[in-house]
Amino acid sequence: MLRHLLWKEFTEILRDKSIVSSVSSVSLLMVTLGLTTLKYLSTHLETFILYMTPSIGVLVGFSLSYRFTREKIDGTIETLLSTPLTLKELWLSKVVGLTVLSYVISLASTLTLGLVKNVPVPMDVNTVIYLVVSVPVSIASSIGLLGYLHYLLGMKQVQALNYIVFFTLFITLYFIVKELSVKAVITHVSVTHTLTMALAILGITYYLVSRLSEERVITSIN
Repeated sequence: MLRHLLWKEFTEILRDKSIVSSVSSVSLLMVTLGLTTLKYLSTHLETFILYMTPSIGVLVGFSLSYRFTREKIDGTIETLLSTPLTLKELWLSKVVGLTVLSYVISLASTLTLGLVKNVPVPMDVNTVIYLVVSVPVSIASSIGLLGYLHYLLGMKQVQALNYIVFFTLFITLYFIVKELSVKAVITHVSVTHTLTMALAILGITYYLVSRLSEERVITSIN
């Protein structure tokens, strides 16, 4: 059941027209960064990897997070939850699907930047672990928490939440761009701290979703 749901969700995400706008937004961001921080990106690519790579993934995940409320909007959430499918499985399938896509786009953005600037991506152990493990887990924790809130809150509250998240991301990106002028090094400490925090958020969110009643989700439609 879960494997079928994961595949179904992933294929639907790939057919989602919103992917085009997400990729366009990321491309615009990359072009802007290239024009405004040109002199830093060539020498501070590791700083970009540390801060911007996960941020791009979270940004893409946020732009597609409406998929958590799709069944609410369509009015099919009650029908879905009356099947053997559990809310936890539904949440997990969306988190995995959105995380995979968001991670691929963020990783592709980083690699593309390295190619354009003719700067090789650092391949030391800490950077590789950060890119392969810490970044996708960080993206998943953000998407998972956002998905839980979408299930918990009513539709009007979700709209307010989206505005708050959007402005928070905007402000965060503003300060991150300012940090690109400072050379950073990805150490085992930064990798461990990032991964530990992301796993903690993901674990707590998973527990909260498992405790969330299906009746609460259904009644939050109105």
